[in-house]
Amino acid sequence: MVPRNMLRKWALATFQSATDYWQFRKMFTLQLSLACFAEYVLHLTRLNPDMMYMHQDSGLVNISYFKFDVDDSTGELDTTRPVPFRLTPNILEFLSAVSVNGPLTAAMIATARCFVYPNFKVQAILKTILRDEMVLSRIKKSDDGESNNQEKLTDSEQLITVVNKAVAAVNNRLNSLAHFDGLDSKIGTLVAAASSHDNLCRMDPAWHPWL
Repeated sequence: MVPRNMLRKWALATFQSATDYWQFRKMFTLQLSLACFAEYVLHLTRLNPDMMYMHQDSGLVNISYFKFDVDDSTGELDTTRPVPFRLTPNILEFLSAVSVNGPLTAAMIATARCFVYPNFKVQAILKTILRDEMVLSRIKKSDDGESNNQEKLTDSEQLITVVNKAVAAVNNRLNSLAHFDGLDSKIGTLVAAASSHDNLCRMDPAWHPWL
């Protein structure tokens, strides 16, 4: 069993000064917010603990091995994961409710609005990136490298359809996070889903939902 306050105890032992502790926690909160935003909006693979690299001197967080979570059977982005992003007991205990409901939530909303208002042609960029991702997925699935022109044409049309569907899915999530009307925000629902024990227990044990 891993205690839910393990990360907080480590931070308290590491940063003797209250100022250093506060600065590290704030920067970690903002960095985690960006990672959670990217994981949810772009349909990225789950964020395992071994993918996170925390800089002790600054609180900056590097994420390695993130990639689009493409379903090999359908070639589409996977949307069936129980939790939208990583917000496990140790992280919640370290950040506290104030940080989660304050900087974490606000940063995700602000980031989404930066992508949506004004329009920076995010869809055009996504089409280029997702096209390469879908092509690689199809290459992995393909057993036969030879095909006639009709099959190539059909495959090209299917690729365009899959890419457009993936871009629409990303755009829908981006717009839903960017919409903020007073206290009404999609982020609150996502935070509740990410921190729910009923959802965490459904995750793969390799994801370490108790950390």
